[in-house]
Amino acid sequence: MSPQPINVTISSETSLPRCPDCNSTKLTFDSTRGEVSCGSCGLVIEDSYIDQTAEWRAYSKEQHVKRARTGTPKNLLTYDHYGTLIDYSNKDIFGNSLSPEKASQMFRLRTLQRRAVLQYGTERNLLRALNEIKRISSQLNLTIKVRETAAMIYRKILKTGLVRGRSTEALVSAALYLSCRLHKQPATLEDIADKTRLNKKKLAKNFRLLLKHLDLKMPLASPESSIAKFASLLNFKPKILNDAQLILSQAKAAKITVGKNPNSLAAAALYISALQNKTKCPQNEIAKVCQITEVTLRNRYKEFIRVLNLKVSLN
Repeated sequence: MSPQPINVTISSETSLPRCPDCNSTKLTFDSTRGEVSCGSCGLVIEDSYIDQTAEWRAYSKEQHVKRARTGTPKNLLTYDHYGTLIDYSNKDIFGNSLSPEKASQMFRLRTLQRRAVLQYGTERNLLRALNEIKRISSQLNLTIKVRETAAMIYRKILKTGLVRGRSTEALVSAALYLSCRLHKQPATLEDIADKTRLNKKKLAKNFRLLLKHLDLKMPLASPESSIAKFASLLNFKPKILNDAQLILSQAKAAKITVGKNPNSLAAAALYISALQNKTKCPQNEIAKVCQITEVTLRNRYKEFIRVLNLKVSLN
């Protein structure tokens, strides 16, 4: 029995396809002939239509995996983009264990594959760098987009030869921080330096090196991207965070945030909001969490109160 044509009814919006003859939106797709025709007047609108769907059917996940002829999508976090390696399970396609002769053969093939793939220094360097990206990202709970962007940045600098004579850990950390800035993730230089053997000064130096060679336009850090993180670390209620965000918006409108440290702006807004909501929080605790000094916090706090005419009770 031949398959029946599929009726596809399209809404009557002017931006959607219509029949050029009768202006009808009732279009019919015939999968056997590969034609799109009008259901009202019968005009063939398009012929030799290529069917984009699969020509096979699958009734379970196992059948879908077995019958599909495409592999996994490209993954920037694997050195060969796909991670195609011989499995270590020593089992065949049916799940049966291999004979000792076959298992020994697979062991030799795995050894040869590992040597063939990682025979060059750049490939070994890339493998170490990707493993380091995964380790630091896992400890900082970074998103997959941030990890893939950092891997893409490192692949670019690897092609330019910038890694020669430089620490892989330093360049990986700088690439991760650069990716966090591009995706507006609340990760600071101190956060990344704490997960590595680098100090903040060396990490900032490598970050500037990447900016120079990659010619990127880096978006300015904003206090809005980190204020939620600081509020969570300080165990503040959502009401305090909302009020602090409102104070920041008022400060931006008054143009007193230009040229200031974003962490100090977020800290001052959180401190004022906590006082207004009668929540006790010492200045040294907020300064430590926001990675600034108490003097800087007091300066921003007094400036916000003076310019924005905020009423705060210290009792």
